[in-house]
Amino acid sequence: MYDFLVFLWIFCSFCVQNAFSACECLDRIVLLHNFGDFRLISSPNYPEAYCTGMDCHWHFVAPNGAQKVHFSTDNLDIRKNLDQILFYDFKTSQLLENSTESFRCTGDDLCYYTSKFQYLTIRFKTQKDGEIDNFGFQAVVTVRETSNSAASTNFFFNFLYFANFMYLFI
Repeated sequence: MYDFLVFLWIFCSFCVQNAFSACECLDRIVLLHNFGDFRLISSPNYPEAYCTGMDCHWHFVAPNGAQKVHFSTDNLDIRKNLDQILFYDFKTSQLLENSTESFRCTGDDLCYYTSKFQYLTIRFKTQKDGEIDNFGFQAVVTVRETSNSAASTNFFFNFLYFANFMYLFI
């Protein structure tokens, strides 16, 4: 009987620990290595209902200063004006303390944002009170070229195409 009670206690502890871990999030630093690199991020416990009182952070770094970080989701279901996805742009790696967000998303609308600089912090913040039936979000974070570098890349490829085209007629 004693062995059964020990087993039951261990099993229940494991179940309770797993139930609470759905409401935890890590402060993550994510390096995007090159153009075309992407990461999927989601609210904890997605696609099930997320928890109250969460404050999750993802710190993204584009490969260089000429590239930006782009966030996009059409899978957004958070409590409007209570819970938010906040975006913070930085020229250098910084802490969030005393920072003002650059952009925010809430509710169930589409959410797209491209950073102004190489560093972007994405924050998922929920209120501590109320009941949540919403499933949160799942998003894709990618690297984008700036308009200047994209224009120079397009010019280069157009030049090569034109040079190759002229070579065929000579």
